[in-house]
Amino acid sequence: MNKLLLLLLYVTFFVTANGQTSYTEAMQQGDSVLKNGQYKLAIDKYFAAQAFDPAKKDVVKEKIKLTFDKIEALRQEAITSNQEVEQALREKQRQKEIADSTVQILQQLKTTGIGAKYQGGIVFYWNDNTGKHGLIAAEIDLGEFTWQEATDTCNRLDLNGYTDWRLPAAEELSTLYANRNVVGNFALSNYWSSTEINEGLAYSQSFKYGLENNYNNKSKRLRVRPVRSF
Repeated sequence: MNKLLLLLLYVTFFVTANGQTSYTEAMQQGDSVLKNGQYKLAIDKYFAAQAFDPAKKDVVKEKIKLTFDKIEALRQEAITSNQEVEQALREKQRQKEIADSTVQILQQLKTTGIGAKYQGGIVFYWNDNTGKHGLIAAEIDLGEFTWQEATDTCNRLDLNGYTDWRLPAAEELSTLYANRNVVGNFALSNYWSSTEINEGLAYSQSFKYGLENNYNNKSKRLRVRPVRSF
């Protein structure tokens, strides 16, 4: 009996402290604060309504379930929003990396553009569009040599801090001729290539008439312009 009395006193105190005087008023207050997003307070109001009329607990139960559904919907919305923010940040980072990479490539292309001074000579050819690989020609001729002398001299050459100079192949020499005005300092004469025809003959390029794949006796003395790869 005493326990029941204490329970009734507690319920009375609870509903009075929260400003409800009837089931209907408590439910209306719960609906009102629910619309304002005050979910905890709404639940308190619905429990107060149930205290006024326990017979309507199923109605109250549905109201409370509705409130928790709204809370869960907000939680899921927050998760989705957070995921969208994270995805946007990842995309922004990816775009930044692409932009940085593009800038690096453009800077490399500017550094290694045809005609640029780079790694001991003048760039006259790219092997790819990144500007990271290509061919460099020395800025001046080495002189006139036989084919074997030319080959040996280029292989032993230590020029501008690089020791991997070589005699250009026939196709490389043709490309060098095409860019002769960019590289500069060529004579109107024949230049040796490293491409051999046989033991006595090798290809050369005329920088006077533009004739390519000329062949000359290896014992002849032709001009030499060394090249190197980068």
